[in-house]
Amino acid sequence: MANYTSEQIVSLVDSHYDLTEPLRSRMDDDHKLYRLEEFDAGEGYQSYTSNEPQVYADKLITWMSTAEMVVRVPYANSQREDRENNDAKERFLIGILKAGDDRLTSKFQPSARQQLSWFITLRGWYAGRSLLVKDEDGETYVDIQPWDPMHTYWAEGKHGLEWACYKTKKTPSEIKAIYGVDLGSDGATGDESVDVYDFFDEEDNIVTTADTVLKKRTNHGAGKVPVFLGPVGANPLVQSVSDTGNLDTIEDYGESCFKASRDLYEKHNLSMSIMLEMLVRARKQGLKVKSRDGTKTLEEDPYREGSEIALGQGEDVEPLGMLEVAKETGPFMGLVSGEMQRGGLPHSIYGQLEFQLSGFAINTLRQGVESVLVPRLQALERAYRTIFHLMCDQYITGSFKAMELSGQDQNRMYFREEITPEMIKDSGDVEVTLIGQLPQDDMSKMSMAQIAREGNTPLLSDIYIRDNILG
Repeated sequence: MANYTSEQIVSLVDSHYDLTEPLRSRMDDDHKLYRLEEFDAGEGYQSYTSNEPQVYADKLITWMSTAEMVVRVPYANSQREDRENNDAKERFLIGILKAGDDRLTSKFQPSARQQLSWFITLRGWYAGRSLLVKDEDGETYVDIQPWDPMHTYWAEGKHGLEWACYKTKKTPSEIKAIYGVDLGSDGATGDESVDVYDFFDEEDNIVTTADTVLKKRTNHGAGKVPVFLGPVGANPLVQSVSDTGNLDTIEDYGESCFKASRDLYEKHNLSMSIMLEMLVRARKQGLKVKSRDGTKTLEEDPYREGSEIALGQGEDVEPLGMLEVAKETGPFMGLVSGEMQRGGLPHSIYGQLEFQLSGFAINTLRQGVESVLVPRLQALERAYRTIFHLMCDQYITGSFKAMELSGQDQNRMYFREEITPEMIKDSGDVEVTLIGQLPQDDMSKMSMAQIAREGNTPLLSDIYIRDNILG
């Protein structure tokens, strides 16, 4: 395995940045939409900035972070001991997630699910590291740390990731506090930010700046690059026939929630800015002031109640009259709004209902929402499956002490127990399912479940009814 130097790591990261710059620029532009960067209608004109991008993204993030997660290690005709090991593995994985989230909370960060939901929604990618780490006392703790995909760099090998690196900016004082390295002698003084590279290959981890090693090369013990990484959606990385190769298509590889509507927001803001301009002008119309030499101005606001205007002979003041928008403005704004809803979420999902929806309407609405939400839930499922595989592979090596974990199992029962590597070593593969809490016709689902279960010979088994009808 190559022992990368600081200079080689910087070179690898810079080279990958050049290849993926369109993708990262798109991520940055999408973040500006989410932050509601003010729309500029031009100097001297009213500007309107819609809150649609932020509300839409937050709705998806909330659905993802509150979706019901089912962690299951299925067994069919296994022996009792195998079934007990499978149950122990489920509790191990649930406890691992809780321990990882507790550590993130202690560092004033949102939970892993919340961070991954945010990145998947707004970046169109997920990334992070998943490690079991020994502290100075030899005790094991869980390190599940999501990364911002916009600052994550990687290279593919024959069997997956060859290396991955997370690039951040830290001040010299932060570096000294975290790594115990004083960069003052190297010319970095004050609070000037320094690029820090957290680099992983299949064997080791090293943290470095462009010219100073902050954490010496250390074997991470995972046996592979302990990083989970992936795009959202079904769009593969394709190449075009243009001279630029795949540089013009990589920005479509892993799309954010703004995929279908990012160009419509500007048109919507422009239309609303025009309407706002007309509204403001209705309060204060332009004035035409007549005087003999054309230099007269009004010292007072003529629109204030009780104002008086002194006029000489041949002088006059009259309003210019109301301006009107083009008659096509209303239909155009309706078309833009309709396309924004088809590319995102319909307004009815936010509670804008003038009448009660039927069961058929609720099911139709749910199908429209699922086309936006499901690809992101599937990406979150893939992220968690990779996290679980990395954790299990590290734990069963025997390099770590038995861990005492706690949480709520699939039966909503609280547990706190010590789970040894031997208990999960020969267990089955894990399945992760996220069920979004979307609008649904509960009464019809209950009726369907009851019908499927009636009689001496039920049409469907209980587990099928719970999984596929009741969700």
